[in-house]
Amino acid sequence: MTVLEPAPDLTIDRRQSVVRAQFNRPNQKNALNAAIIDGLFDLCASLREDRQARALVLRGAGGTFCAGGDVKDFGRQLMTPDPEPGAVDPLIAINRRFGDLLLELDALPQVVVSVVEGAAFAGGLGFVAVSDIAIAASDARFSISEATLGLVPAQIAPFLVRKIGLFNARRLALTGLRFDGAAARDFGLVSDCVAPGEVDEALAAVLGDVLRCEPEAVAATKAILRRAAPIDPAILDDAASAFARGLRKAGRVGAAAFASKAPPPWVEKPD
Repeated sequence: MTVLEPAPDLTIDRRQSVVRAQFNRPNQKNALNAAIIDGLFDLCASLREDRQARALVLRGAGGTFCAGGDVKDFGRQLMTPDPEPGAVDPLIAINRRFGDLLLELDALPQVVVSVVEGAAFAGGLGFVAVSDIAIAASDARFSISEATLGLVPAQIAPFLVRKIGLFNARRLALTGLRFDGAAARDFGLVSDCVAPGEVDEALAAVLGDVLRCEPEAVAATKAILRRAAPIDPAILDDAASAFARGLRKAGRVGAAAFASKAPPPWVEKPD
């Protein structure tokens, strides 16, 4: 067994041909920060050239998959001065980089397996959307929560549409609905929903199936399937601009409401 640690908050464990990447910020519900994102970019660069690796497992430490973006990082983005008229907003590139990471994971020749326990919110759902196989504990919690905060699920939205279809993506992204592992399976977001105590057994079964397949055939098949349902980078570019606009307007209001544990002003109760 070889253990690599390319980033402080991301642990890489390789056992034979299976690479396991664990988000390692359990006290922050494994919220994404620059260290995790940089570490995943480095891991993708390594795996692209590694034909001995046959599967990548994504999982979170402490019983939580990934609660989305780090609140402190969002706070720093909110404090970024507005760009001068005609200047490019620096928040666009920050958001767009996460889309590049999803494209990198999507293009890996290895089988990507996500194991979802606890929360999988916002950006965490992006990892599920680009996974070839996803296992969820029945008590896992999912949400595309951005719109409730005045934001848009910019970089993950195209991948979610490809994964679960436009109708389901609209239902989830336009309501911020919270749903469990069984509902995630019904929506087509995950392939397996099992009892919390059976997650490791389910993962072992999935890896057993994956390792029955010839690696080069798997890589070629993935490339064909990806070309059959491509993600247009131009959509991700436009989405990043929409995210930056939203963050500087309603997003600031939503963040303040979240911090004060009060509903934002756009919340209404239907008659």
